[in-house]
Amino acid sequence: MSSPRTTVGTVFDRVRDWSRWFFGVFVRKQTYYNLLYLLLAFPLGIGYFTVLVTGFAIPIGLTFAFVDLATSEPVALLFAGIPLALVLLCIGVPIALVALFASIELTALERLLADRLLDVEIPTSRPARSVRERVRRLVLDGGTWKGAVYLFSKFVFGTVSFIVLTVGFTFTYVLVAAPFHYRNQLVGIHLGNPVEIVPELTYQHDGWTIDIAPITLSIADGELISLYVDSLEAALTVSAIGVLVGLVVLHLFNALAWLYARYTELLLQYTQPSIFREPPQ
Repeated sequence: MSSPRTTVGTVFDRVRDWSRWFFGVFVRKQTYYNLLYLLLAFPLGIGYFTVLVTGFAIPIGLTFAFVDLATSEPVALLFAGIPLALVLLCIGVPIALVALFASIELTALERLLADRLLDVEIPTSRPARSVRERVRRLVLDGGTWKGAVYLFSKFVFGTVSFIVLTVGFTFTYVLVAAPFHYRNQLVGIHLGNPVEIVPELTYQHDGWTIDIAPITLSIADGELISLYVDSLEAALTVSAIGVLVGLVVLHLFNALAWLYARYTELLLQYTQPSIFREPPQ
């Protein structure tokens, strides 16, 4: 049975360890690696989305045009089918292959970023032994398509990261910098225009319809949150609270980066390695 002194010492050690973990987030290098990763997520997500949409839009559009012509105008297909098929084979298919190749190299870049910034080592599949095998795996390997899905989802994650970083940094700055702008009634969160949300639900089944009338949810323009204080003492108090809020925000950033690391590890493990690192013989 432990003595009261031992119990008190254990509680004190836990409090000390928790305090060191909480307040030490500001000086840990991994925190700033995570921030850099989150900052890069938005521009990289836009770049990935642009490359893949450009690469897949042309062959998919040509395919839909060919199918639509075959179903709606079969006679016209006799005249336009061969040129359209040649365009699809000579232009659409090579562009799609280039897009798949780019997705493999971009997933390799994402694995590198996860390794260097998130401290996550992601295993890859064995490298292709020949150019023929590389081309075959370019289309038939499941890792290629998992990587493409990940790159598309990076646009969503990058947007979320940008919003979270912007809100977190802005709110923390406004609190911490309170001594520099107290007595300023313009400091706060404002809406310049009213925001309206009109949800509408329609259900159809066997010829009958249930239509729920839309309900308008509106937020009037004006001030949402005021950070006005009228004394230096109150401003210093708000600033001290802002420091604590900033530490919490950094922990939230770390948690978001941890979630991204787990998601990246799940989708990109055993995807194909970069051809530039281990080219096929």
